[in-house]
Amino acid sequence: MGKINILLLGVGGNVTQGILAVLNKKREQYNVIGACISEESIGLYMCDKSYISPLASEATFIKWLIDICNKEKIDIIFTGVEEIIFKIIENEEFIKNSTKAIFIGSSLEKLKIGNDKLKTCEWLKENNLNYPCFADGNKNSEIQELIKKVGFPLIAKPKNGKGSQGINILNSYDQLTNIEELDKYVIQEYLGSDNEEYTVGCYSNKEGKTQDIIIMKRKLKYGTTFMAEIVQNELVYQEARKICDLFQPKGPLNIQMRVHNNKAICFELNVRFSGTTPFRAEWGYNDVEAIIQEYIFNENIEGFLNPLKSAKGYRYFNEIYIDLEMERNLKKNNYSLNTGKNKEEKRIK
Repeated sequence: MGKINILLLGVGGNVTQGILAVLNKKREQYNVIGACISEESIGLYMCDKSYISPLASEATFIKWLIDICNKEKIDIIFTGVEEIIFKIIENEEFIKNSTKAIFIGSSLEKLKIGNDKLKTCEWLKENNLNYPCFADGNKNSEIQELIKKVGFPLIAKPKNGKGSQGINILNSYDQLTNIEELDKYVIQEYLGSDNEEYTVGCYSNKEGKTQDIIIMKRKLKYGTTFMAEIVQNELVYQEARKICDLFQPKGPLNIQMRVHNNKAICFELNVRFSGTTPFRAEWGYNDVEAIIQEYIFNENIEGFLNPLKSAKGYRYFNEIYIDLEMERNLKKNNYSLNTGKNKEEKRIK
């Protein structure tokens, strides 16, 4: 088999750029075609070919996607952008029947559970897993019951929020009543401390079997991970395995947890690749390569999901100096070959 043709969607985002960083480790085996909505998306200048794409919400997106897949003979599609994941899964059968490209993602039902923090809490509760005490922001009786049960502080999160956007820590009832559009929030008990927060990478294979997992602590800056460290925690390990066994994602699942009152409690499910994907791959947990091996080559993947027992890494800003000819092509034609003239700064020799 020749090179695998991979389409990377949303290469302006840090999660998709992390997938690209993993692919770069075996770049001689892949043709990487990148796409994003703006010529200012840096990932476009790191791919072999690049396209400007419509937004996933636009009516033209699926037709555009099918056209690109057929034109470039795409074997597999990757993305870390949730809006794109939803759109592809909603049109999965149509894409499958119109191209030879595959996309590995969990069902629409599971995506909705992960995308809505209220539904996440409800799913955890229904499955007898540890969960934060919670209330629907649209139901005052539930909020009053929550306050009576756990008191303050509480934490208010947009049901469909991303990262830390819109999150409020509440130390009084007045702060709670000051939140606009409270009906769009879930209110939860405040769990543990920042020092007891963990991000857990999981993977279910074709048969729905949970593979090994990787547990990390991380520190965030500007909404993304700048430090990640592998740790061992038996409470977190056992609870994360239970969650993945019951949830049965198709491919990757990222679980956010805190230890609170000697319990590992999940507060968020990301049903996609993680922003820590390149860290994990460096440390033996390569879920990007696992998908390629399992779904394209039908190979056993256990060797790709064996994390180290301990490791630590940092992320830092870097520069890339782009070829203006490539930028002009993207602006004029919505497409460009990589001219080979883009230069990424190499500080470490």
